[in-house]
Amino acid sequence: MKRVGIIGFGRIGTALAVSLEKCGYEVEVVRRNQKPTKTNPVSGKTFNVISLEEAVCKMEVIFITTPDDNISDTALKLAKMDLGCKAVLHMSGSLSSELLDILREKNIFIGSLHPLQSFPNVEQAVSNFPGSFFTYEGDKALLPWIKEIVAQLGGVLKTLPSLEMKVIYHAGAVFVSNYMVALTSLGISCLKRAGFKDDEAREALLPLMKGTMNNLAGMPPEKALTGPVSRGDAGVIASHLQVLQNELPEALPAYCDLAEVLASISEKSGKISAEKKEELIHLIKGGV
Repeated sequence: MKRVGIIGFGRIGTALAVSLEKCGYEVEVVRRNQKPTKTNPVSGKTFNVISLEEAVCKMEVIFITTPDDNISDTALKLAKMDLGCKAVLHMSGSLSSELLDILREKNIFIGSLHPLQSFPNVEQAVSNFPGSFFTYEGDKALLPWIKEIVAQLGGVLKTLPSLEMKVIYHAGAVFVSNYMVALTSLGISCLKRAGFKDDEAREALLPLMKGTMNNLAGMPPEKALTGPVSRGDAGVIASHLQVLQNELPEALPAYCDLAEVLASISEKSGKISAEKKEELIHLIKGGV
């Protein structure tokens, strides 16, 4: 199946179109409130913009890359049409393929394919695809084609065991990607209180973050963990709690919650004793 239609032309839809075209796929797109024309999302790439009715007749596979709240409505619109396509997939990270169940009644294969990656813009999204994991959940009949397309995008395919697993999977992605941004913002705020300028604080923290990522690339989290909690250094932790209470109270709850997680990791990995863990948790809870 080499003819692909993409409904929705935001960052993920555009990146998918650009990447698939590079792999030799015929790609046409459907954009909301735009008449049939050509669109040039990134330099040197132009795509035909066609209507929804044309897409479901001309293309073999349809990807829905709209915001999550619009997927069900799009599926309903498709179900009312005379479909010539063979498969419809959406690319939501948290929602399952059951949103497309209505299309099964029309003998259409359905599925959900999600790249486990961050896409701040189209150019970065295209470069981020290679090496990324892609999770698939849906009809098994589509698996051979899914394996082929993920391989061509340079990704690694992981098939989820059930549609119920989508939400917890996506929560894990949010912890690592979105919450890292929140933690970086809090770290920058601390350094600014210490006299760093905004950009200077970010530049100072990035090598530390990269070093931590390098550690995680070579060892599990419990081995990569360093810092005062992993050493059971109650004095340092107490000083952190005090200065955050005085200087940056909005950061204190996040520090305390994550310190409890770190204490559990440290105890399970043998870095601190069970007694030391309880001591630290008592200190941390008192800090709130």
